[in-house]
Amino acid sequence: MNYRNLTICLIAIFLATCCDQATAHYLWVVVDNTPGAEKVANVYFEESPRAGDGHYLDHFLGSSKVWIRTLEQPDPDPVSASEVKNGENRWMQVALPAASEYSVDSYGKFGVYTYGKTKVLLHYYARNLVVASHDTVHELGRAEQMDLDLVPHDLGKDLEVTLSWKGEPVAERTVFVRGPKGVRKNVKTDDRGRIHLPSPNSGRYTFRSSVEEPAAGTENGERYELIRHNITLVLQFPLGE
Repeated sequence: MNYRNLTICLIAIFLATCCDQATAHYLWVVVDNTPGAEKVANVYFEESPRAGDGHYLDHFLGSSKVWIRTLEQPDPDPVSASEVKNGENRWMQVALPAASEYSVDSYGKFGVYTYGKTKVLLHYYARNLVVASHDTVHELGRAEQMDLDLVPHDLGKDLEVTLSWKGEPVAERTVFVRGPKGVRKNVKTDDRGRIHLPSPNSGRYTFRSSVEEPAAGTENGERYELIRHNITLVLQFPLGE
């Protein structure tokens, strides 16, 4: 390969990589605390936890699952999500209970998507945990109805989060952490599936990770070679703020 062809090839790889990163979508649960408005949780399928055009939302409408758990009713309570449109934006929404502490958990199967030449079956999980005490974190921290989970642990001034797959910790997987004051950390889980955040700043944090299964099969008549499960968690720190 001559220099010109090599350069073109490298540029193509670079652009493809940037495009993949720029267009990556995830399921997010975000609580709307607008004063005077009905308390709701918005479920987005976007690059970040905010409203967008909902381009891929049809993969989840009518088929995704949303559960709400409270201290009074810790067992998963399935609720129906409705479609919301506002201008060019589109998302799903559920009403929240009167309880001050709760977990909103969501799951949806996207289907088969092609990355390069690899066909991947995509599953998405999302959580928003609103808690105000160590006991509540212990009670609502684990979403046992979901195969993939990010489970927070209250350590006072510090915070730990465990990546769990079917109840077992997942080691050596990257958790992407974003938070206030420009916090951007990509941390690998230890042998117990945990990441540790010493003295995090006050504000909203988002966590994102994934696991993969090297399994082939067919989904709606389309072959896939790999299964990927993606998870997000939205959490306010310190607890109760």
